[in-house]
Amino acid sequence: MMSQRQADGLCNPAVTLQARQLLGLVCVRGGAPCPLIDGGEARGVLERLAKDSTLSIRLCSNAEELAHYTATLDRRPDPVDAFNRKRDLDVLQRLGLCPGDTRRGRYLIELLFERIETPVGICAFDTEGWEGCELAHQGAYEGVRGRGWREIVYCRSDEERAEYREPNERAIAGGDRLFIRPHHLMCMSCWYNGGEASGKRPNDTLAEVLERIQREPEVPITLVEGPCQACDCCDGFDPGTGRCVHACGLIRDYKKDLDVFQRTGLMPGATLPAREMMDLLFERVASTRDICGYGDGVVTAEEWRICGGPEGNAGYARTRETGIFGDRQGG
Repeated sequence: MMSQRQADGLCNPAVTLQARQLLGLVCVRGGAPCPLIDGGEARGVLERLAKDSTLSIRLCSNAEELAHYTATLDRRPDPVDAFNRKRDLDVLQRLGLCPGDTRRGRYLIELLFERIETPVGICAFDTEGWEGCELAHQGAYEGVRGRGWREIVYCRSDEERAEYREPNERAIAGGDRLFIRPHHLMCMSCWYNGGEASGKRPNDTLAEVLERIQREPEVPITLVEGPCQACDCCDGFDPGTGRCVHACGLIRDYKKDLDVFQRTGLMPGATLPAREMMDLLFERVASTRDICGYGDGVVTAEEWRICGGPEGNAGYARTRETGIFGDRQGG
């Protein structure tokens, strides 16, 4: 059985890179001998990313190391250093991050490919004296980007996920209780959409959870923090650590869980019959805006994106109105 606590990979990064070297990793993966990062170092990080979906990377820059101008008057400026500092800050600005920020590799590569199409304009310019790296024009980065983030970062195979799904479904169907993280009961309700949903969900077993609840309204539900019984077949679930490495799972889902606990007056480990649990949820949480929209519907950063829209998910509202047991639940 897993320990209740494990080292926080987001506060204790496994790898530290200059921000510009994130681009270098992709270029090396594409076959270019990028001058921004040692080839051996790059290959080492790439090997780790290809095996470990939990790998966390800290992005750094020496932009703030500059001294007051009076301390540098007798020194000749270093053009390479200036160019590299600009590269670091260009990358960080595009990603919406700051020096010292730590994110999991999957998150960084997904975001990198979404926001930076080419290293041209970061690693190379047509400005005299700022020509930069000739390799930036050769398409190594663009080629890897075109194949997607899985070209660099490990992702569970469909076969592995299927192997985990089968015993997971059996446990949900026949166990003496269900172990669910609180906000997943809201996800289930959004998907149910007042009775409109049907079929299995490909990336979780919430449909199976709903089926068990509807069949046995008195089945106990124990609320847990973090990845739960519905997560085993998800492409973002890491079986080795039990962590969620999905982009959306970095931190916002943990806040959602705790917000639901607070709204319902419960604590991790609380157990209630399914009908009573859903009654309490629908009574205390009127809209996904309260939890998934943080109460104000304001997106403060990429990590705090809102699921279901800033005004709330209409599917949750319909399920709250109709209930999931064939009778009206909520008000």
